[in-house]
Amino acid sequence: MLSSETDFWEALWSFYQSFASNFLENQAIYKEKDYPLINTNYWLFIFLVIILSFKRFKIIHKARSPIMKRASIFPILLIFFCSVSFFSCVTNENPPEEYVIWKPALSFQKGLTHAKEINGKLYAASETGIYNDATLWSINNFNDLSRFLPEEIVYRLPISETLMATIKNDEIILMPAGRPFEEDALVIKMREFDPLFGSFGQVYFRYGDQIGINQNGHVLVPYQAPIIFGETKYTPNFLWLKTAVKNGKVEILEQKLIKEEFFDDWVSIWNFKVFENFMRVTIGNKTFDFDQSGNMEVRFEYYTKSVQVGDDIITFASEAMETFPLMVYKSDLSGKKPELVGTYNSDQVSKDDRRLLGRIYDNISGINDTIVLFEGTSIYRLSMNDQAIRLTRLDNIGLEETFITSISLLYNSTVFVTSTCSGSQGICGGFYKPLDKFFASKK
Repeated sequence: MLSSETDFWEALWSFYQSFASNFLENQAIYKEKDYPLINTNYWLFIFLVIILSFKRFKIIHKARSPIMKRASIFPILLIFFCSVSFFSCVTNENPPEEYVIWKPALSFQKGLTHAKEINGKLYAASETGIYNDATLWSINNFNDLSRFLPEEIVYRLPISETLMATIKNDEIILMPAGRPFEEDALVIKMREFDPLFGSFGQVYFRYGDQIGINQNGHVLVPYQAPIIFGETKYTPNFLWLKTAVKNGKVEILEQKLIKEEFFDDWVSIWNFKVFENFMRVTIGNKTFDFDQSGNMEVRFEYYTKSVQVGDDIITFASEAMETFPLMVYKSDLSGKKPELVGTYNSDQVSKDDRRLLGRIYDNISGINDTIVLFEGTSIYRLSMNDQAIRLTRLDNIGLEETFITSISLLYNSTVFVTSTCSGSQGICGGFYKPLDKFFASKK
């Protein structure tokens, strides 16, 4: 009898110590991550101790030895009062606002380079293929384009409602959306279009697009020309195509080679972004727009980063990537006639915020008429007035160990984040969160 009682109290005391240790550890984690502290578990534990203690007391009370009774009541009272004292020291004053964790979209099993909603449907791209008309909650159809890709690929695949496109060696390959088959592929031999074709200089996927495709089926692809008779063409050339899909096949309706020269030294493409009515490309320290007819025009004599916010195109511009002054322009959705709406110096933008805005990466999006930026696992909301620009870090619980590549708004209610695989511990795929919980600041 005594041996079993001793075992019982040793087990109960061990459980109590383990619970207390885990409780403190969890409270530290909750505090660090700003989760609301939850009282239910520890009050349940007190209740359990009371029930077990009184139950054991009744058993011991039937024992014949008064000494045994008095000796057994002491640990019961000790554990009970220790429990009450321990948990009464834990308060839950002024709990922070409730946070909603970013949930993984289990329908994506690969890393994603970007995604967007087109006419109410979700399209997403991985490094090797496209998800058409995807969902966040069920199995998605993956269009594997591996056979149409170069051995080493650093560019991101374009997203379009009508076309899929790749470059490989000296070829541009166009396919109807959802038809990743050789018999459906239109293969364009670049040297048949331009005998002076040199190569495709791949645009690193974080800089934007390699192949621009707009909603009208217009395609824009940059390429390099070789050095001929000692003369170098510095500005990249562009092939512009007007296409259509007829009877399940891609047809070229119109084509144009764009061979303008704007530079006298080697330059790189720093950003390539498709908007509804134009495509914008930053080359060297200049920014160019291509209209619906493939006409190329200098829009800014600056490095720029542009984003659509509601019915406006907002552009951040500067003479170098992270220098001052930082100028902000606004235009309508045509991108033309940008109006200067603000000029900011080093005392109006913090060094860290300027660095993030100066990144040449396509790390900017418009969510519900608000500008957001991202870097690594972090997301920032931009606020701006005539006095200052400020970036506020948003809650990112659930995005730890990700590498964010795009942020988009789906169905006017859900924010969707894509992530590539970052190292062996990286978390890949897509994550989502309700729009009304998205702008909670990180504490």
